[in-house]
Amino acid sequence: MKSKNKKSLIKKILKTLPVVIGGVVIVYLGLLIKEVEIPTVLPIEEVAVAGSFSFLDRSKVESMVISNINGGYFTVDLNSIRESLIQLPWVKNVSLRRQWPANLEVIITEQTPVAYWNLDGYINDAGEVFKPEKIDNKLNLPKLNGPEGHHNNVWKFMNVLYQEMALLEFEVVRLDIDERRSWQMVVSEYKNVKGKNQESTDSEGVMNFIDVKLGRFETEKRLQRFVRILPSLAVGHGSANNALTNKNIKVIDMRYPNGFAVQLHDVQQAEA
Repeated sequence: MKSKNKKSLIKKILKTLPVVIGGVVIVYLGLLIKEVEIPTVLPIEEVAVAGSFSFLDRSKVESMVISNINGGYFTVDLNSIRESLIQLPWVKNVSLRRQWPANLEVIITEQTPVAYWNLDGYINDAGEVFKPEKIDNKLNLPKLNGPEGHHNNVWKFMNVLYQEMALLEFEVVRLDIDERRSWQMVVSEYKNVKGKNQESTDSEGVMNFIDVKLGRFETEKRLQRFVRILPSLAVGHGSANNALTNKNIKVIDMRYPNGFAVQLHDVQQAEA
């Protein structure tokens, strides 16, 4: 009986021996990999930066990735490279993946600016502020201004205004909220609107800026009143010789309880 038990035990040991040896080999190789200069054994030979860029310099991004590679194919710290890239103001998102045998692919989503924020930043398509070193003032974007930390409120109100003004064939080119939480915007009529057959145009495609004061209180109510009266002002209804038209209106002040005031470019003022 003892002989049979010994043989059975020996068989079990022989069966598990390869597994044990394999585990030891794996652990040893792992320790060896940590000690060996992996970049010289399995180096990253090529970095490919993918993405559609309007503001980022692809070659500079590639150089930045290469300078941050601190390991070989298996040991390169992808999180470290990602963290360095996500700090770039024009980078919205980054993902990295290895491609056998020696390549690294970097996929970057660039920021999409939809508005200016104050004098030193942009708002992206998610309503977030980002601030590059340089601001391109030639982009055809609305200008939003307000106290720091209030960009989300301004952006939300801008979306409401955009829908309202588009129905009137106007656009909001500027929206401000001051420290007292008082709102003011600048609107302009689209040029070459369908059906108007305008022959002349300029590089901006807009004309006749009108400053609109909405104030601090009952802003939504004042906005709706402005939406109602703007079409009649734009075509000169109710004024002698069409004096009140969008071409010579400078300011529309909606801060009156039940009416508004209009200031013309020649400093005349009318109240309704």
